[in-house]
Amino acid sequence: MRTKALIQIISGIAAILCCAFSVTAFVPPKTNVVKGGLTQVTRVPVLVELFTAEGCSICPPADDLLRGLEQDQAIPGVEVIALEMHVDYWNGQGWRDPYATRQLTNRQNDYIRLFRMDNVYTPQMVISGQTQVLGSDRERARSEIVRAARNPRASVDVSFQSASVATVKVDRLPADAMESEIWLAVTESNIENEVGAGDNNGRILKHTGVVRSLVLLGRAEPGAPTVYSMHMRFNPRWKREDLKYVVFVQERLSRKIWGAAAVAP
Repeated sequence: MRTKALIQIISGIAAILCCAFSVTAFVPPKTNVVKGGLTQVTRVPVLVELFTAEGCSICPPADDLLRGLEQDQAIPGVEVIALEMHVDYWNGQGWRDPYATRQLTNRQNDYIRLFRMDNVYTPQMVISGQTQVLGSDRERARSEIVRAARNPRASVDVSFQSASVATVKVDRLPADAMESEIWLAVTESNIENEVGAGDNNGRILKHTGVVRSLVLLGRAEPGAPTVYSMHMRFNPRWKREDLKYVVFVQERLSRKIWGAAAVAP
């Protein structure tokens, strides 16, 4: 494949916070010798998507599981990157989920077709774009996350040159990767919301990694780094201290996640 670097300026991405930091993630696992002769293992990021809804009575345990996976980071050698995807098909059951969008419902439908399932359901957890489990099944979720961490992966780097300009760099995409896309998700954590109707009426639900924005940046190809620069803006309704920016590379047809990075202000 012809070697090339892609550079694209993406302006006006709605509802994205401007900040200044740099991080590199999604490198293959390795060990480093630190002070005192101790060995430190680099964590491998694994993207975990939970399709959920505030109108779903059996979803809160799955929401709690995702929150624990993200906050505790208790799986050795793994960094769990949480994306809580609120779908909108529960909105007609008495409660309108304020975080639900049709875009996220469509994303779940892509997975339903991939897994050759007859119907959508919640809570559904999708791990690294390749495995789906019941969102509240703790043991199977942990097992699939560990398995996903063993797969080949690309490197993803997110750096901020100024308060308004950021650069995403994808490198070392495996040679057998097919057409792949680079996505940027803005997530918000530490959310509590009291449900006023429907099956969860009166409950205060807690959320982490709620997807507030999901934007396609462009495409990545094996053989050379792919670089995108973008101007960023912030929706002031979101809490800056609870935001993360998740960049991930996903094969368009197979939905396999080749790499990801999560950065915070």
